[in-house]
Amino acid sequence: MQGLRAVAVLAVIIYHVNNAWLPSGFVGVDVFFVISGFIITSIIVGNKEDFAWKEFYWGRIKRIAPAYLLLLTVVTMVSAALFLPADFDIFKDSLKAALSFTSNSYFEEFGSYFAPSSHELPLLHTWSLAIEVQFYIFLPVLVVFVPPKFLKTSLIIIIISFLMWSEYRIFNRGARGEYFSLLARIPEFMIGALVALLAAKSYLPIRYASMMGWAGALLLIIGFVFVDAQRFPGIWALLPCIGTALLIAAQYGTANLLLSTRPMVWVGGISYSLYLWHWPILTFIRYYTGQYELQVVWLVVFVISTFVISWICYRLVESPARHARKFSPMLPATLVICSFVVFFGSKQINISIMDELPVEMTRYAPSNGICHGVILDECIRGDRDVSPSVLVIGDSHAAQLNLFFDEVGLKNKTAYRVITASNCVPIADFDVERLPSYSQDSCRSQIKAADKFISEADVIIVAGMWQYQSQSPEFVKVFSAFLDGAVTQGKKVIVMAQIPMFDVNLLRVRRFSALGLPVHVNKNREWKSANSKIRVIIQAKPGVQFLDFSGSDFFANAPIENGVLIYHDNHHLNELGARRYGNYAANYFVE
Repeated sequence: MQGLRAVAVLAVIIYHVNNAWLPSGFVGVDVFFVISGFIITSIIVGNKEDFAWKEFYWGRIKRIAPAYLLLLTVVTMVSAALFLPADFDIFKDSLKAALSFTSNSYFEEFGSYFAPSSHELPLLHTWSLAIEVQFYIFLPVLVVFVPPKFLKTSLIIIIISFLMWSEYRIFNRGARGEYFSLLARIPEFMIGALVALLAAKSYLPIRYASMMGWAGALLLIIGFVFVDAQRFPGIWALLPCIGTALLIAAQYGTANLLLSTRPMVWVGGISYSLYLWHWPILTFIRYYTGQYELQVVWLVVFVISTFVISWICYRLVESPARHARKFSPMLPATLVICSFVVFFGSKQINISIMDELPVEMTRYAPSNGICHGVILDECIRGDRDVSPSVLVIGDSHAAQLNLFFDEVGLKNKTAYRVITASNCVPIADFDVERLPSYSQDSCRSQIKAADKFISEADVIIVAGMWQYQSQSPEFVKVFSAFLDGAVTQGKKVIVMAQIPMFDVNLLRVRRFSALGLPVHVNKNREWKSANSKIRVIIQAKPGVQFLDFSGSDFFANAPIENGVLIYHDNHHLNELGARRYGNYAANYFVE
């Protein structure tokens, strides 16, 4: 069993380090679910006649809570020091969910353009622990109270029913919601439970056990490589789950002997601590470096620190707590201390690291005053005493120009209507489906809202994060058709180049410097090639102008302009930068 745990946790870790290395390594979590279903059912069945509810749940608490609480405490303190206040507020929300074992529900609904990326959320991995704890609540009720002669049949019915339900939901709303769903994961636990009931009364000869074990290993390998994340869990979950079930049932087969080697048993023994610690360590490295892929030195740091910290946690916390026979007053005391640190001390630490920045340096415009994702009033910027004849559309790289066009409009006595959406250029036939789920509805609504103004506008200005948009061949096709259509209708079209982008968030750099951490600010190279790609498209279209300030004097010392930080992350200007940029560029927009 420890060898299977080792396979599961190593698959998850490899996938989390770089999902290209093991494309479906995330199914390691499902291996854990099957193992849990098997072990918990075995415990309950073995003591069914005089099942002790209190002892059962106390055993689960000892197994999970001490190491988990230590993790939450340490991660909270590190996050308080490292994270920007806005990012820490998001972390605190996830922390509340983690403490109440509802992380799966929290992350199912989570999504914000300006939140840290998913690979920078230290408690994202607690969703699986939340599901496991939720499962512990109802499984004993099922196993204890369902008559033995109906139990296996009941489990089979549950497995089939919830698999069908999960497939139906994935077909209708996609895999994201089901991925974090307890109901979608119930079949995985139940497959393990079914193995526990069948294995208790059966013994396979070594020959058949070996065949079963190798069949299970093959299914598991196929699952680690070929499972489609966009259709998971559902029916796809059967691959790793049946593979795991066969390996468990094989017991003493030759494949299982390989899993019983000392290194595998050792890794399996600390697998819970490994799972707890590997993800926060990885997210902190990524938050600090601003990169998803780890450089070799950071990869070495990650591997060493993960195994060392996990081993220490196992030896000093997890193992002693698990083997404690009597109730210890240290547990409630730890809970009280953790609660105090979490809800009181950590926020004070977070805001005390450095002086709070003026709000205009932490955003590109007030969110309640711009038409970004929603339509507010008339969406007018610049000189509001004149009728708007210019429509500005685009994603957040156009939204950051709201104050830009205030300055341009006031200087040139012009009004601009600015309609934008996160990740989305609101033009007809834009490929909305490729966007994150949290952006899709607002994208569709802004496409509809912008459509009526496009026909009315004399001039259309388009701005976007071309580094992101140009990666989609479908977008390039639709964008080209949009430009052709606008020119045919006699409109003047201006496409603004993407502004310079950096490898790291500039506000984070400021905080890291205050902490005494070494920082390096380098320009990201991809935005230049993206601008070139858009320029090529536009050069073939008479009547469309490409306006590129990225190489101008204004950005010569970016992210600083005349002694002031003009960025609020690695690719958006702040309010000060937007206004200064508008003053610089105003003469280029004189009609």
